[in-house]
Amino acid sequence: MTGEKLQVYGYRWVLLVIFMLANISLQILWISYATVTLEAAVFYAVGEFEILFLSTIFMITYIPVSFFATWFINKFGFRIGVGLGAMVNGVFGFLRVLVGPDYFLVLFVQIMISLSQPFFLNSVSLFSKNWFPESERNKATGLSIISQLLGIAIGMFLTPILVMLYNIEVMLFIYGLYALIIGIVFVIFTRDEPPTPPSIRIKKEDTVIKGGLKLLFLNKYFGIVGMIFFVGLGAFNMISTYIELIVAPRGLTAVEVGNMGGLLILGGIIGATVMSTIADRLRKRALLIKISSLITVVSFFIISFANTTFLLYITGFLLGFGLLSVGPVLLEYTVDVTVPVPEASSNGMLMVIGSISGILFILGFEGFTTPSGDYLPALIILSIFSLVSFLLSLFLKDVKFSE
Repeated sequence: MTGEKLQVYGYRWVLLVIFMLANISLQILWISYATVTLEAAVFYAVGEFEILFLSTIFMITYIPVSFFATWFINKFGFRIGVGLGAMVNGVFGFLRVLVGPDYFLVLFVQIMISLSQPFFLNSVSLFSKNWFPESERNKATGLSIISQLLGIAIGMFLTPILVMLYNIEVMLFIYGLYALIIGIVFVIFTRDEPPTPPSIRIKKEDTVIKGGLKLLFLNKYFGIVGMIFFVGLGAFNMISTYIELIVAPRGLTAVEVGNMGGLLILGGIIGATVMSTIADRLRKRALLIKISSLITVVSFFIISFANTTFLLYITGFLLGFGLLSVGPVLLEYTVDVTVPVPEASSNGMLMVIGSISGILFILGFEGFTTPSGDYLPALIILSIFSLVSFLLSLFLKDVKFSE
């Protein structure tokens, strides 16, 4: 300990809001085709799979780009690292509307937007550590995760309404303009870190170590968390991408699909808020991970057979609560159990694992249906995977928090 004065700054909340708004934009651009898959296929004159690929590409590019983004953030800091991502997201988000109905051009633009994703996702815990004291880190991380979920919810809920009231081009323009504006705001107003640190912890771990990946994969708790992330994030990416194709055969309209997608994310937002608050107060992260995993198992088995709008709405909400509430708790738990690995490295590796599973689940379950087109077989397999994930979570133990 150096004796340096510890201090928190009110500006941390301004930065958190800006970071959240930028996160919202990125997630909207990612998910904006999911609830209008059929309409987008007509607009771009392609098949359903080509539209699904516009979302899947985010997971594909994340894997190689994540390693560069992690190095870049560790090297140049939060402001420059995430600022680069914010501007790429803004510029190409706005360009998306200008390419018109040319599918290959929009695919190129979507690929460029996806390159910004690792800079946001890999920096969540780093931002919390730089600006927030230990007693607020779960809350800050939770709000960052919530902003991602809120962006997905807005994209799912608002997109079919905008397409129905106007058309796909108007929807793309609104989302693109927002992305460009928030990208500019981010670059102007964000700061890397405060003049003095908010906690002792930041001074203990403020070095980039060698052999970080080796330390991660030799850590048994990281191995378990990695498996939970593999199943959870992969399942969420698959459900989010296929949501219209999954529930449309069960009688839901496009607007009802959007409503269900919104409820899925609302469950995650409420769950992340509740779990992050409890984690800060009780410091029982391992227990909360187990509870969220159990809720996920039950919800997946119920939603596999649900065939009424009301039941799909309810179980969709619970599934979102189970799958997504655990996100911020897992990220902060991983930071603690993998010390001294930098936050961008541990967070980034988890996201890489989730992206790999997302690709495998999306491509592997494509067309994996009953003869009537119901995705019941795929949902049953995801239910079994979630059960295995829950059983693995039983081996997690809390670690002593740093003071």
